[in-house]
Amino acid sequence: MKSFDMKKALVYAIHAEIEANEFYSEWAKNSQGHLRKELEELAKWEDSHRDSLTKYFEDTYNEKFARNAKMVVDPALKVQADEFKDNYQLLKIASTVYLSEMKAMELYQEMENASTGKASKMFAELKDMEKDHMATAKKRYDEIREHIVGFRAF
Repeated sequence: MKSFDMKKALVYAIHAEIEANEFYSEWAKNSQGHLRKELEELAKWEDSHRDSLTKYFEDTYNEKFARNAKMVVDPALKVQADEFKDNYQLLKIASTVYLSEMKAMELYQEMENASTGKASKMFAELKDMEKDHMATAKKRYDEIREHIVGFRAF
């Protein structure tokens, strides 16, 4: 059985949070109104997670986190800009956010399972935040869908 490498998982998770923040922040700059507000809120979520993970990494490994420009983040954790070109962009954002947050939740669950004590608690809290973000994205998806197509989810 392959052992879990917490240090590598942390580096990967931090990179995923950084890239998600950059994507949402950049897109928000070129957006207006409600879309801009949604994207800025998403960027804040990612900032918060990056900061928590970076602090834990630096405290645990007694080294400064350094971003690796060559790090490749799994497409399921990396939001793709080219998916949002039609009139349903808010709906696609909400569904993509949901899936991205779900993948992040699964990663933090694995990190929680592979750690103990304070670290396990932090990963559990991040996992729970991702669950909350999933619920927010689902709620937003349902609201947008109802508005766009007059559909109410049951």
